Amino acid sequence: MGSSLSLYDQRDIRTAVKGRSETLARLHLGRAWQEQAEPGYRYLPVFQDKDISMTGAYPMSEFLKILAEL
Repeated sequence: MGSSLSLYDQRDIRTAVKGRSETLARLHLGRAWQEQAEPGYRYLPVFQDKDISMTGAYPMSEFLKILAEL
């Protein structure tokens, strides 16, 4: 029994999963950097065109609000 997804669909899914895992890796690395940085430094990953619903990652609109409060 073969897959009901075309080869193109399967490639798109693999690309999305790889992209998300790379984003998670960058988020983890950024948090490690923040822990080692001097007090007052923060790592704030910002995404302009997408809201990725990850703890610690911000859409541009939310980041601009944070920046305005500084």
